[in-house]
Amino acid sequence: MLHKKFLLALLSSVFLMGTAAAQTDTELKQCNGADPALVILGCTAVIGTKSATPKMIAPAYLNRGRAYQQRGQMDRAIADFDQAVKLDPKNSRALSNRGDYYTAAGDYERALADYNLAIAANPKDSEAFAERGNAYLLMGDPERAISDYDQAVLINPKFATAFANRGEAYRVQGENDLAIKSYDQAIAADPKYTAAYVNRGLAYTAEDDADRAVASFDAAIKLDPKLASAYSHRAEAYALKGAQDRALADFAQAIRLDPMDASPFISRGDIFQAQHQYDRAIEDYSQAVKLNPKSAEAFNNRGTAYTAKGQLDSALADFDQAVKLNPRLPLVLSNRGLAYLKADQYPRAISDFTDALLQDPKDALSLYNRGVAKQKMGDQTGSSVDIGLARQLDPKVGQ
Repeated sequence: MLHKKFLLALLSSVFLMGTAAAQTDTELKQCNGADPALVILGCTAVIGTKSATPKMIAPAYLNRGRAYQQRGQMDRAIADFDQAVKLDPKNSRALSNRGDYYTAAGDYERALADYNLAIAANPKDSEAFAERGNAYLLMGDPERAISDYDQAVLINPKFATAFANRGEAYRVQGENDLAIKSYDQAIAADPKYTAAYVNRGLAYTAEDDADRAVASFDAAIKLDPKLASAYSHRAEAYALKGAQDRALADFAQAIRLDPMDASPFISRGDIFQAQHQYDRAIEDYSQAVKLNPKSAEAFNNRGTAYTAKGQLDSALADFDQAVKLNPRLPLVLSNRGLAYLKADQYPRAISDFTDALLQDPKDALSLYNRGVAKQKMGDQTGSSVDIGLARQLDPKVGQ
């Protein structure tokens, strides 16, 4: 099953002080507020104040840029961030927020440049370190991300988001014990941090600690009863415990809350397939494919259900699509190889098993099945070698 990741977004605030008598309290409150439309209105009024200095106006451009970004008006957002930096080049918040814009756009080189300037301008800006950590994590460099999160929480020991994102970086590395400790610290700093409970639950699930995973998801659901992903992930934890009925109930609730998410359909289909309810599994996988036509997992899993039913043409079509979407997924190649084997297409089966083994040389099942295919082709020596090596890797393979 695939698990969603939650990269916990940082929220920066820049509060304006009165700049001139022409700025009313209403305009300042609007510019410092949470409603993007009112922020734009209020900050525009502040920016138009003729007696204000550039350093006074820079935060207004910054706040307005963030409001434009929230509304999806990206061209206006970056124009305001640029203006904020131009007016106050040493404003670490302006630099960091422009860095956030570049991070969201996937322009990590520019993002890192801005975060570096922000940290140079203010080495005590904990958010700049955390935001740079986010960029490193998205770039696939969790070690540098962790280093930045460490610095962020050193500066601000109550920085819940930095603790939570450090937990995510540890989880990406497979260091679930350290991830759980970081999530615990995030929750201690902010007991209502729903996403931290969810991610901690994922770490417990990865450690096969289903009871603690369920408890963590329970806490998330208590805080946000309409959080579909929490039900979906709790369902996976229940499935790990063997509590299939509870898992199915949670998947159903997740689907009710978010019927456009393909993930719970795939996971529920996996349970139905494990119960040999292949038609129900295929129905769920088909819905997942409809919602997400680029899901190699949905095509692969539906292919395995078709294989189990003996509908090999349908299975092969699904595996072909899964391979097209993700040609480097050994599991799909192995599954397609098995379908070819069952369809008596032995050369194609051997080719797929070989490709799967090139990507995962310790795949005992692919090695064993290749041996079976070779046997069907009359290659007794090659068959004996493959099956012998497979049983060295897994003595129970083929039983």
